[in-house]
Amino acid sequence: MLYRASQVAASESTGARRLGELVEEFTHRVLDPAFPCIFAPRPVLEDTLLFGLAEAAEAAEAADLLAEAAGAISKEPEQIVVIFADLPGTGSLRAEREFSAGVLRLLRRMDRHDWPEATPLDPEDPRWVFWFEGVDFFFNFSTPGHQDRRSRNLGPAWTAVVQSRSSFDTVGGADHRARLRIRARLAEYDAVPPHTALGAYGDPDNHEAHQYFLGDGTDPGRSLVGVEDLRLPGRDA
Repeated sequence: MLYRASQVAASESTGARRLGELVEEFTHRVLDPAFPCIFAPRPVLEDTLLFGLAEAAEAAEAADLLAEAAGAISKEPEQIVVIFADLPGTGSLRAEREFSAGVLRLLRRMDRHDWPEATPLDPEDPRWVFWFEGVDFFFNFSTPGHQDRRSRNLGPAWTAVVQSRSSFDTVGGADHRARLRIRARLAEYDAVPPHTALGAYGDPDNHEAHQYFLGDGTDPGRSLVGVEDLRLPGRDA
C-alpha cells in the first residue's frame, strides 16, 4: 500500500513504524537547504508524496508497489511516489544496481498495456521512454551504496523515486536555467562531479536508461540493464 507521510505518522503498525523512519530520513535529506534538486522540497512540504515499503525486500513486492504507483499517477499525472526496500547486504552498490535492474525486468513482464507505437525500441534512442501500465515512467534509484554521489543516497534503504516523464518536464525539466542551477548545486553537494549521463530528454546525446542508476564515480553512463531487457516483446522483428 501507498501512504502520504501524514498517514504513516498516524499509524502504529510495525510496518508503518519502519516506513515512518525511512520517510523521516528521506524528508530530512530532501529538506536540507544544500540538497541539489530545487523542486524536491515542495511536494514534501505539501504532503503530496506517496510512500511505500517493500517489507520482504523482494523485486516482486517492489514491482507490485510500482504498479500501484502507476494507478496513482494515471489519476494524478504530477504524482510522485517513493518506494523503499531494506535489501540484504545494504551498501553494496553492485547488489543495489542489480536489484534495480531486476525490478525493471519484472515490470516489463508484468505490463498489461501496449507501449505507444511511436516509442523507439532501442533505449539508446534519445526519444526512448520506459512505459509501464500506460504511464511514461522516469526512475531515480538512490541507495545507501552511493557514498560520494550523496544526491543519490536518500537514506538507509534502497529508494526508487518515480513519476511521469511528461510531468517531470512540466515541473522544470525543460527549464535550461533550472537545470544549470541544479548541476551547479550537484557539484557542491556531491564529492564527485555531476555524472556524464545526465542530460535533457530528446537531446541527441541523452539516454534515459543511463540516468536511472548513476554510478558513484565519474565513469561514463551505462544502461542500467541490457538493451534486450528493455525492448518491447512482439515489436522487435
